[in-house]
Formats: sequence, C-alpha cells, structure tokens
Amino acid sequence: MLERYLGQIAVAVALVMGAVFWLMQDPAPPVAQVIEAAAPVVAPVRTRVDAVMTGCVRKGRTTRVEGLVRNLGTLDVTRVTVQSIWKRGDGSVVDTGLIYAIGEDQTLAAGKDAMFSDTTDLRGVERCNVRALDWWSDE
Repeated sequence: MLERYLGQIAVAVALVMGAVFWLMQDPAPPVAQVIEAAAPVVAPVRTRVDAVMTGCVRKGRTTRVEGLVRNLGTLDVTRVTVQSIWKRGDGSVVDTGLIYAIGEDQTLAAGKDAMFSDTTDLRGVERCNVRALDWWSDE
C-alpha cells in the first residue's frame, strides 16, 4: 500500500528540499546606481513688473483707485504704465484708463515699489482693478 504513494511522497520530499535550499540562499545585494546630474541653470528674471490694487473708494461722483507697482525683476525699469479697470457691480467693465506710474525721467529699482492712483467720474462704477501693461529697461 505504501508503494502506491511512493511517487507522490518522493515528489513532495523533493519540493520541500528545494524550498529549504532556496530559503537558505543569501539574497543578492540590490544594485544601486548613483547618477549625478547638474541642476539646470535657471536664467534670472531680468524684467518683471506687477501692479497691485490697494484701494477702490467712491466719494460723491468720483471713484478713486490706488495701488502699488512693483519691480519683481533684476533690472531697473522706467516708463511703467498701468491700466485702471472700472467695473459695474456685476463685474462688467465700464471703462479703462491708463496711468503712467513711472515716467520717462524716473526709474524703479529692482525689488522696489511705487504708489499710483487714478480717478473717474463715470456713473455706475462700483468696483476697480489694475494691471501692469508696459515697462522699459535701458539695458
């Protein structure tokens, strides 16, 4: 009767011995490659100007917008123009204006800011906004 299961027993013993032999093996050390790469050189921002609104006030018939123009670049800029945007309460644009925040004979140094303001007598203006339009650098 034992002869009947001898083949299966031999296969089971061979599988167990193979598993034990496989578990006794040292795992291969992981292969790690160190790749050194130089970080790309990012070109510095040469000219960048931003306009920020600091206030929008209506007194009587006149609406006044105030803000700052900021030089976020690395070069001095001149002839900075800002657009004032006059809006109704629903956000639709009534009109726009042009402000010379920094004139031709003035400069705005890198990292500095300057104040500007604009007014309108248009009816229905309830909201304001601003954006930097144009600027020059002599370099």
